[in-house]
Amino acid sequence: MSDAFQLGPLLVKMSMLAAVVSLACGFLAITLRLKKEKVERAAIIELLSNAVFLAFLIWKLSYILLHFSKAIQNPSSILYFSGGENGAWLAAVAVMIYLVRGIRKKAITVHLVVLAFATGFLAASGIYHMLTVLLENSDRWFYIQQVVIHAIFLWWLFTSKQDQTTMSFWLTLSLWFGISQVYVQFFIDTRNTLFLGLSKTQIAFYLLSLLALFLSSRLQTPVTGGSSDET
Repeated sequence: MSDAFQLGPLLVKMSMLAAVVSLACGFLAITLRLKKEKVERAAIIELLSNAVFLAFLIWKLSYILLHFSKAIQNPSSILYFSGGENGAWLAAVAVMIYLVRGIRKKAITVHLVVLAFATGFLAASGIYHMLTVLLENSDRWFYIQQVVIHAIFLWWLFTSKQDQTTMSFWLTLSLWFGISQVYVQFFIDTRNTLFLGLSKTQIAFYLLSLLALFLSSRLQTPVTGGSSDET
């Protein structure tokens, strides 16, 4: 989504607008999924909202760290560029640290945070892919299938009668989501293969599925309860 439109003095990218709409839908889905947990819902939404803002900030400003000379020579480039994939990894690490510390500090129930994160991710990502179908002309079959896949997993989270406080539930979900992503990546027109006909993204999801399969055969550990059981 490279097109943009003029909004007063601002040039707004369609990709950024789609991301904002998707995030809003993600938080709406979290609110609906946690409608019975009114006490902890506000704290969880605040925690995840801060995490999203932190991720964006680090991803954006990591351009300075990764391209220091260019940022010094042309400071305005910080507004138009980001840290890319490496910046995203930095943001992911920072967010993980923030979430762990935040969960401990606020004593939030761990499985509710996991449930909220998964719900928000599936809803936001599904909506983003749907908007991409409407705005992009390439890889349409890939994006359409992604919408269907994310809708199925979101429906699973909302309707499953399984105990969602157990590790086995989340490992099963991770296993099948990883498999679905390995499959759907084959429909990207410009997919760059890395090993055995698989792209880097496919290999990552393949390893995720293998890890989930390995752990699910050994673990039945609950992830419920408070997160700050420290002595």
